[in-house]
Amino acid sequence: MSLDTDPGTLASTGVREDRLQAAARMVEEWVAGGVLPGAALLIARGDRVVAEGYWGLASLRTGQNAGRDTLWSIASITKPVTATAVMTSVERGRLKLDAPIAESLPEFAGTDRSRPWRDEVTLRHLLTHTSGLAGFSTDNLELRRRHAPIDEFIVSFLKEDVHFAPGRWHLYSSVGFGLAAEMSGRALIASGGAPGVTRPLLAHETHALEVLAGMRAGEAAFRPDEDQQQRCVWVESTGQEGLDWEIGNSRYYRSLGMPWGGLFMTARGVLALIQAFLTPGPLGEMVRQQAAPAEAPVSVATSQRDVTWDPASEPRSSVPWGLGWQLKGEAPGEYFGSRAHPTTFGHYGASGTIAWADPEEDLAVVLLTNRAWVSRWPVQDARAARLADAVVAALD
Repeated sequence: MSLDTDPGTLASTGVREDRLQAAARMVEEWVAGGVLPGAALLIARGDRVVAEGYWGLASLRTGQNAGRDTLWSIASITKPVTATAVMTSVERGRLKLDAPIAESLPEFAGTDRSRPWRDEVTLRHLLTHTSGLAGFSTDNLELRRRHAPIDEFIVSFLKEDVHFAPGRWHLYSSVGFGLAAEMSGRALIASGGAPGVTRPLLAHETHALEVLAGMRAGEAAFRPDEDQQQRCVWVESTGQEGLDWEIGNSRYYRSLGMPWGGLFMTARGVLALIQAFLTPGPLGEMVRQQAAPAEAPVSVATSQRDVTWDPASEPRSSVPWGLGWQLKGEAPGEYFGSRAHPTTFGHYGASGTIAWADPEEDLAVVLLTNRAWVSRWPVQDARAARLADAVVAALD
């Protein structure tokens, strides 16, 4: 399928069709060349979608084509959704960004004074990946192998070590977002905002889906039902093939409802999500820089890093974050490219998904695929960065 564009919309939004088609051909060639099984590319300027294209297969197993009704495993793009749900509790006074999280999660404080910094971790630290908590818990694989329910992950997270003084370094942490979601759910239940719900993560999940509905993000599922399962992509190159807890694909994974990476959405829905942050209003604070420390040294929690982390890479001297959204900053980015403005924000997902927006250009870009990031396809030949640069080059 070619990229669907409207010449009138392109002209009125200041986008050159020839250059936009050149950008889309990159994705088309990646699919045709076998780099990607399938892909969706959506580009919007302002509130208008200027280009939309789907290529290849949502599932190599079934031969199902990628299209508008495909549900993509967006993986860690779930984190900004969780952050937005959490921030509604902050806005309503249910939670405080800069109070110790132990006030909401007393189990986190513990009683062992030989484990430092636990009383210093705040919600802001969690949402900016500067808490000192590792990417995953020490028993992450054991929990998955025995198909533990999601609540057991939170119990584990509450016991995790803080590896450095909060705020000192950046260390990408799914653990932190699990705890933020637990705080959100407990606050909802305590305030009466989740009638009839007793499990905090379920209260948070319900609220997060309400947030997406308010953004008109369309169909979204933390736990896809049988019909939705048939429309979910099958993620290739996970490194967990054949395991009954495989990321993105296994029934167990799809049943967890992970607030740090378990959402399934359409491409249009992801575009609506990121466009919401281009509109002036309360969400604006989430895409303004909150922290920009250096990357934690390789020696810190090496065995508990996110699966997309490359231990051979040089630690970055500055990793800017808003609340739940990564910021580009002055340096080129792996998926931001070099042409976008420093205020550009976005997120990637381990399943091979990318969403970013440049506020100064009123531009939003979504690239969803079903080849896992751990295969390194986005950074090989600087593919994701080259695509971003080509999209920005299409603007007049």
